[in-house]
Amino acid sequence: MILKQKNLSELYDKSYHKNNVFEIVLIIIFAVITLIGILNHAMWRDELNGWLIARDSYSFINFFDNIKYEGHPLIWYVCLWFLNQITGNPLAMQFFHWFIAIASVSIFVIFSPFTKTQKILFIFGYLPLYEYSVISRNYGIGVLSIFIFCACFKTRHNSYLPLALILAIMANTNAYCLLISLALGFTLTIEYIFRGYFHYQTKANKYNILGASLIFFLGIFISVFMLLPPADSTLQGGASQWFFQFDFNRLTQTITRIWRSYVLVIIPSDSKPIDLFIFSFLSLGLFTFSLLILLKKPIALLFYIAVNLEILAFTYAKFLGSQRHYGHLYIILIAALWLAHYYDNSPIIIKFIDRINHRLSKITLNGYNFVYHNKKSLLLMILWLQLIAGIVAFSRDLITPYSSSQVTANFIKDNELSNHLIMGSEDFTIAPISGYLNQKIYYPESQKLGSYVLFNNERKIVNDGDIMKQMINIIAEENQDILLIMNREFMERSPNLDIEFIEKFTKSFIYNEKYYLYLVKSVPSLS
Repeated sequence: MILKQKNLSELYDKSYHKNNVFEIVLIIIFAVITLIGILNHAMWRDELNGWLIARDSYSFINFFDNIKYEGHPLIWYVCLWFLNQITGNPLAMQFFHWFIAIASVSIFVIFSPFTKTQKILFIFGYLPLYEYSVISRNYGIGVLSIFIFCACFKTRHNSYLPLALILAIMANTNAYCLLISLALGFTLTIEYIFRGYFHYQTKANKYNILGASLIFFLGIFISVFMLLPPADSTLQGGASQWFFQFDFNRLTQTITRIWRSYVLVIIPSDSKPIDLFIFSFLSLGLFTFSLLILLKKPIALLFYIAVNLEILAFTYAKFLGSQRHYGHLYIILIAALWLAHYYDNSPIIIKFIDRINHRLSKITLNGYNFVYHNKKSLLLMILWLQLIAGIVAFSRDLITPYSSSQVTANFIKDNELSNHLIMGSEDFTIAPISGYLNQKIYYPESQKLGSYVLFNNERKIVNDGDIMKQMINIIAEENQDILLIMNREFMERSPNLDIEFIEKFTKSFIYNEKYYLYLVKSVPSLS
């Protein structure tokens, strides 16, 4: 008997050691690959504008006022502000974001209940490998907070304070994580209220619950306060632009965000109604598949339904978004499956449906049995498609610059063109060049030198004729040449100015971050 226990102990130690080696090797491989991606990545405006706000705001109060125009909560920008106290080099932001990505993946690999194959496929999928690691935005820190919550979920048996703190931080990373935080808070509340039905016990007393509630609601309040745009904000229509009327085309666009989040290799066109109609049904099929997987895990199912409804409602009413936005729907699926692992199977939903309609209950149970026996294959299919999308996006970034901003800035430095007054339009597409040059640029839209761009009423859309007039006035007053950077060809000409084309940089994934450089001088008077 003693010998048998010893053998079992040795087998457990070997298995534990193998798991440790697997986890460490996997994390190291991810870290090396993403480091290569980050060092090769040319940052675009959405990355560098926040960095420039942190760098060039003249005080912390001014910095706080400026980030209100960004449409995001506080945490990421505060991190950038602290980094800027150390260095003005935006590479620091990239390394910081890289550490966040490694932390997220480490927590997922070490603590999540998924198989080794599933873990490999997930972390090298599009979102973890590329969108939330190589591109330095606040979404990566949001994913980190979601994974920390899932890893710490068991702590609710003793105290709700750790989870409340995580949810408060999560809410202040971005708008989508605010919605996820609200759904998780709602789920914890329902679980506690109906704990008798779920055979759930916690040692948390009323003071613990009160303290956790205060932390949670304080986090929500701060996030909402930061997300409320200033009165003169024009970003995504400001606070007034919402879409509440019924529109079938917009509804199908919204529903297809589920497909776009789960399956990235075949993307429906938002401009083709037939595509939207077909992929809406496919999206609802994926959603139903996920519901059936979680059918016997009612708390995880509640979270999954609540947060999907929140995000889809926000998508319809405010912002259709891009992959970095609706990609949270895929992260939600992973988080729901992770949370489901903490619960035993419960027949409560099947019994509830059976009370309503016995036939419907039977159909639902048959659907669950089908999905249960095929869920690994279907989940692997999604993970494999995510992996393909991740490899394609990562490889594309190695070949085609995400933005031409870096190569343009390097050209300006190498040819000593930064000594000139630099004028750039359209301003928000020129901002990343300012970040790489560490130099302010004159923006015709605001008619002043600047680096970051705030989307407010001070910005005025300008055409080539407006830019020409401003250049004539500046050269007349300042008596200096202008280096003009345009994100399009400059077609305007004037007898008073000599406009010499220098170079163009058009190899860029972001369509409007391709640049044309001109040297502008006054024409000497014949008299």
